[in-house]
Amino acid sequence: MNDSLRTDYGSIEVTPETLASIAGAAAVRCFGIVGMVARGLRQGVSEILGEDALRRGVEITQDGSDIKIDLWVVMCYGVNIAQVAQNVMETVSYEIENMTGLRPIEINVNVVGVRVLK
Repeated sequence: MNDSLRTDYGSIEVTPETLASIAGAAAVRCFGIVGMVARGLRQGVSEILGEDALRRGVEITQDGSDIKIDLWVVMCYGVNIAQVAQNVMETVSYEIENMTGLRPIEINVNVVGVRVLK
């Protein structure tokens, strides 16, 4: 499931965990995102993940060079959810392509909750 690139100096492998870390870090930098939650969390938003665990809120499905990314996020109350989700998709796509040379074919943003910031 690793994507490998061969150079004159050796090979470079990009693991799904690396892609998840890049995607999670890019998503939380977007305006309107409070944080990420662990994928599969169904019973409310009990735990927003810290910076060291962002990849737990991302699921990567890779088939050769085709990458599908699913993100589980919590948004700020009062933002345009569709616009913020679109911004997240564009930002994650740009960061993945810029850092790895791989282009995601699909990015899904799952809004698990909305939080009021004080």
